[in-house]
Amino acid sequence: MTWKIATATTIAALSLLGLHGLEAAPPAPPPGPGLSLINERCVSCHTTDTIFAQRKSPADWTATVQLMADRGADVSSDEMATVADYLSKNFPAPAGAAPAGKPSPG
Repeated sequence: MTWKIATATTIAALSLLGLHGLEAAPPAPPPGPGLSLINERCVSCHTTDTIFAQRKSPADWTATVQLMADRGADVSSDEMATVADYLSKNFPAPAGAAPAGKPSPG
């Protein structure tokens, strides 16, 4: 009976901790001018983890970057294209994914 209590306690403790220490770190994003711009202009509102967890088509990345500029991101048109190109190349939508209807704010 005590092993059941100990097991239940251990499971509860691990679930509260979220098993964060057991997760593998995501790979570093590839270097490039798009990454530099993201680190300079985007991380004041978003973590890179939030940005790089998304997978979008080129059109959806372009729309998302435009939305961020519309909301006040300090980026020129050329910088927007650089960021959208970088994200499209390195964080593409899975093959066969349907295009998003509305860009997410991430």
